[in-house]
Amino acid sequence: MPTFRKLTAEEVAHIERRGKSQRRMVEEQYDSYLGGFDVGEYGDVEIESSEKRLTVRNRLRAAARRRGVAISFLRVRGQMLRFFVAAPAEAKPSAPSQRGRGRPKRSA
Repeated sequence: MPTFRKLTAEEVAHIERRGKSQRRMVEEQYDSYLGGFDVGEYGDVEIESSEKRLTVRNRLRAAARRRGVAISFLRVRGQMLRFFVAAPAEAKPSAPSQRGRGRPKRSA
């Protein structure tokens, strides 16, 4: 015969709360960081040694996209990123130039 028991209020609250995923918490964190910037403002990000520069950059781009703004990164050395928050049309194109890469193809 199975044994039944009634859950306590604390156990029910834990089940209903379920918490946020790690990814969602990181998204909210970056959204709040970028939330303090308006279009036309510059910012710096000090990157910790445990983080990758590319990961931080991609997370900032995603946060900017969610806010409906564009973000451009400026070249700096060291464990830092410098960025500019722009309106979507003002952002510098990040696509490579249209010029072909490598040696031109031979024609027959």
